[in-house]
Parts: sequence; structure tokens; C-alpha cells
Amino acid sequence: MSSAVVLSLIAVLCAWLVHRLRRAGSRERGLPPGPPTFPLIGNLHQFPTSFAHLKFTKWAQVYGDIISVKLGPQTVIVLSSPRLVHECIDLRSATTSDRPSLHIAKLLYDDNEEIAIARYGPTWKALRRAAHDILSHEACMKHLPIQHAEASQLMYDLLERPKGLYTHIYRYSASVILSVVAGIHCPRFEGSIIEDFDSMIRQLEYIMRPGGSPPVDLIPLLKHIPSRWALWKTKAREVRAAQEKLFFGILDHCVDRIKRDERNDCFLEYVLDHQSRYGLDYRKMAYLGGTLLMAGSDTTAVFLRWFVACMVTHPDVQMRAQQEIDEIIGLDRSPVLNNIERLPYLRAIINEVHRFRPVTPTAMPHTTTADERVGDFLIPKGATIFMNVWAIYHHEDYFDNPELFDPERYMRSELGAKPGADTTGLRNDLGFGGGRRICPGSNLASNSISLNTMNLLWAFRFLPRKDEVTGFPIPIDLNSYTGGLVVFPTPFQCEIIPRSEAKADLIREQFTAALPTFELFEQHTSL
Repeated sequence: MSSAVVLSLIAVLCAWLVHRLRRAGSRERGLPPGPPTFPLIGNLHQFPTSFAHLKFTKWAQVYGDIISVKLGPQTVIVLSSPRLVHECIDLRSATTSDRPSLHIAKLLYDDNEEIAIARYGPTWKALRRAAHDILSHEACMKHLPIQHAEASQLMYDLLERPKGLYTHIYRYSASVILSVVAGIHCPRFEGSIIEDFDSMIRQLEYIMRPGGSPPVDLIPLLKHIPSRWALWKTKAREVRAAQEKLFFGILDHCVDRIKRDERNDCFLEYVLDHQSRYGLDYRKMAYLGGTLLMAGSDTTAVFLRWFVACMVTHPDVQMRAQQEIDEIIGLDRSPVLNNIERLPYLRAIINEVHRFRPVTPTAMPHTTTADERVGDFLIPKGATIFMNVWAIYHHEDYFDNPELFDPERYMRSELGAKPGADTTGLRNDLGFGGGRRICPGSNLASNSISLNTMNLLWAFRFLPRKDEVTGFPIPIDLNSYTGGLVVFPTPFQCEIIPRSEAKADLIREQFTAALPTFELFEQHTSL
């Protein structure tokens, strides 16, 4: 072969490579619009590593309610209207229920053992079926005694140590799900398994966040970097070891309790008894229990923190809700769960907190297993889809003055929407996800939220804390929060005062009466 022919072939090959590289980050024909791409990397340089919901919302305001973003050759679709979420996530869940394949997740977990990020398939279906059996609406009614007992301790803790608001709320949220899943009650945060869980979850969030590890999924060569030069690999091993120690320790404890014939009807006991029905091995059972604990401990706690912050900053709302509670509940008893049906204004507050500060403003991402068309646009197989819950709940097409905290909107309309708005697909619980991936613990979380919002407003006044030097109230900034998958309010200060001595006495009495319930859930540390 002549040198001229060889050179011609090399030139053609180089031109083809340049063409492929230039197209690698380009937006393919038929995709929804989005920010301009850069050769090879697409929008990788623009993709947010924190506060993703705010960036997605800005893009939606420019390019529309369905946009595409290119991360190298990968496609990300962001949906910012309830109609599009309903059409893509709910109605087409057969092809939009997968999760993205992430290299960092493969370092943390074996195949499909973590229910929240497991790929769609037989193993995930078995995990989901087991979770649904114990967390369905009917099954959650059996968990009310421990939820009421834990709620009584939360009021007692706030009465005796009001400055510990953040840890008291987290202890409540984590101890409820720990009792339901593993039959273990934790009377305090410090020095408990709950503190270990919290530490592990914070490490997991750090490494799983965008930017927490290199873009290995886009540049596979990075996976071959030796661990001594890759801190993210070391962190992943540490988190994996911490998870295994906690998850297997909890399941082993349940097994030992069954052997001692000291059952308390918790979730893991049920799964162990029906292991053949679900087809789960010991490791997958341990991880199912552990991941339910991780999910359940954070979300309810974050909602209750936002709720308290909104009550401090909106005293008129707090006062009106307390008047409603006093009229319906009375002064000589604390609320029970079914009282929520007779408290429309309190239900409006709950819906407004969900809307105003959704705990998961982009929900968990989905991935398509087949091409789908939405109107004139293509959503290609393998695309990652985000539900932009924040944009939906702060969209002026659906809500009047969406940046204002205003429970009244839910007194005027069940969905809080303004007159004439197209509410197709709009739900008050979009933060729990959608389609076949909707959160299996939503019933338990809703019960906890309803019970504790009633209790806290029945029992306490929430006031701004005053500066010790100036005497002026210390403001709470509702726009100050962390920016991960779960949005935490920045720690704030407030005064928590019992509404009367009679209520304080009743709180102490109810906490004492709850102690026998705690004994069923293996109280390891003396109260």
C-alpha cells in the first residue's frame, strides 16, 4: 500500500474521530432544548454540584418545562411541570422506573441491594414488595403505638431540654423507623446507634453528591486510578464498612431476639419469617432494613425542622393553628392521629411546608429503559430524568405568590393552586417521588408528620430567640439551607415555651405512661 493511500486513510480516520468527538457533547436531533453545549463535554462544566434545583429552575424559565442537558454523551432530562411528571413518570412507569448506573454506587453496594438506587428488575421488585407489605397504609396502623410513644418523648425532651431541638427531632425520626424496622428504641441521640447512623449518612451524602467523586461514568479510565491517589475510593470503602457493620449488626440482633422468643413484630422479623417468599438472601435483607432506616430517619426530621422554622417566622399562622387545635382537641388531652381530619388549617400548614420547602426538591432521578416521545421531543433510552419538584411548587402558573409561606392557599383549594391553573398531575406529595419508585415509607412519614405537627403546636409556643447583648430577636433565614438531594435548613435558634403548666404536667404524665411501650422495643439505655 502506497504511503499516499496510508496518509489518506489516516486523514479520514482523524476527521472521523474529530467529528465523533465534536458530536459527543452535542444535543442530538429531537431532544428538548437546553443550555448551549460545549464540544466533547456538553454541559458538564455548567452542571450544578449543589443547589441543583435552583439551577434547574433557572434553565426551565429560559428553555421551558422540559429541558435536556448533556453530560458528555449522556443525556439528562429535567421535568418542571406536574403534567409532564405525570405523563413521563406515572403513566410511563414501565419504561421510566430504572435508576442511573453509577460507578460510585458499585463501590458502595453489591448488585441491586440498596432499594433506593437499585436497577429496575426482579431483585428490586422483591425488595419493594417486602417494603410495601410492612409499610402499607394498613400495616402502618399497627405502628401507631410506638409512634405515639416516641412523639410523647419528643415533647418531653423539648420540655426538659429545649435547646436540643435539632437532635431531639432527629432522635424521634430515627428511633421511630428503627423501632418499626428493627424493633429497637433509642432513648437518646448521643452515644447511640442513631448517632452512628447519622455520621454514616452524612459521609454517604458527601461522597454521593455531584462533585463528591470524579466523573468516572463519563471517563471510565478514572476507575483505574490507584486507591492511594483516589481519596474518593478510600471514602467509599470506609462508608461501605460502616454500613455493613450497622446493617448486619441490626439484622443479627433481630435473629438473636427471635431465638430468645422475644419478638416485637418488627419489619425484619417479618422478612426473616417470609424469606422464601421474597427470595432475599441474608445480605439483601440486612441492606433492605438498613436503607429503609437511612431514608426514614432523614426526611421526617428535615420536614419537622422546616415546620418549626416556619412557625417561628410566621407567628400569625402559629396562633391560628393553635386556636383551631384548642377548639377541636381541648386543653386537657394531647392529640391523637385521627384528630388531623378535623383540623383543616393544620393540614393546610403541612401541605404548605411541603410546597414551600420540599425536603427532596429534585426527588430521586429515574432512568429510561426505552425511547419515549413527549409531544415533539425525544427522551432517549438511558436518559436520566429529574422531577424538578421545586420548580413546580414555585411556579407562578400554578401558585399565587409562590415565594410566600401562605397556608391559606390550601384553604381555598385542595391543591393550593390559583384559580384557573391547569392542575393535571399536581399532587401535594410530589417530594415522595412518582411512578413505581414512589417512596414506600410515605404512609409512615405522613403519620409522623401529622402527629407531631399537632403535638408541637398543642404543647409549645415557638418564638425567636433574643440576642443576649442587644435584646433584639435573632432572625431565621428561610433561604439558608444545605444544597444536596435532601435540603436541610441551616441550624437556627428559637425559644420553645410550654403553653401552660397544665400542658407541661400532662407531657410528663404521658411520657411516663409510654415507658411500658418502649420496653417492648428493647430499651438498651436507662432513661
